[in-house]
Formats: sequence, structure tokens, C-alpha cells
Amino acid sequence: MRIQLKLSFIFAAFFLLAGMSSAAEPVSYKVSMTLSHGGEPFASPSFVVQPDKPASFEVTGTDGYKLTLIVTDLGPDAIKVATTVDSAYGSMAPTITARPSEPAAYTVGGLGLDVTVTRSGG
Repeated sequence: MRIQLKLSFIFAAFFLLAGMSSAAEPVSYKVSMTLSHGGEPFASPSFVVQPDKPASFEVTGTDGYKLTLIVTDLGPDAIKVATTVDSAYGSMAPTITARPSEPAAYTVGGLGLDVTVTRSGG
């Protein structure tokens, strides 16, 4: 009886720790973008971000831009990327729903944004 109780405790502790280690791994997203003007790319930033936390990046110079984004997981086949772009060529604030690891595009006027989002972790 005592050995069986110890074995039960050991198995329960093992499964509890195994579950905790997988739950402790955060989900993150790799976001790769291409910014273009008139069909010509002028920037290709990439980010690794946590869900629902703002990330931003700024580059100065002739082709300067400021990019802010928030990634939200909508389910197995959909990830939302809310973006604000202020560049030397114009501004836009699209919200794009993309399939994981598949490119999505948005264009307004001559300003274009291509986005690919990949899940990692978790």
C-alpha cells in the first residue's frame, strides 16, 4: 500500500511538472514585413513579438519610417496584425488578418505592406 501510494505520488508529480513546463513556454510570433512605395521595396523589417503587446521600430534617413504593431491570435488559422506605418512616402494603419506562415498584403495609394506571421513556442 505504501509503495503504491509513493508511485502514485511520483507519477502525479511527473505529469504536473510536465504540464507546467509546456504551459510555461510563451507563444511568440515572428513577423516579417516588406514596405514598398510604387511597387519598389524600401524596407524589410522583422520582429519577434508577444501576443497583444505593442512593438515598434523606427529608422531615420531618406527612406525612414516608424512602424508599430500588435499581434493577436484569432484561432488556428487566423492571426490579426494591427499596424501603423508612418514613412517618408506616406502613412497607413491597416489591420490585416493573415493565415499563419502565409503572406498577406495591403496597399493604399502607392504605399504597400506585405506581412508574414509565424507562430513559435507554446
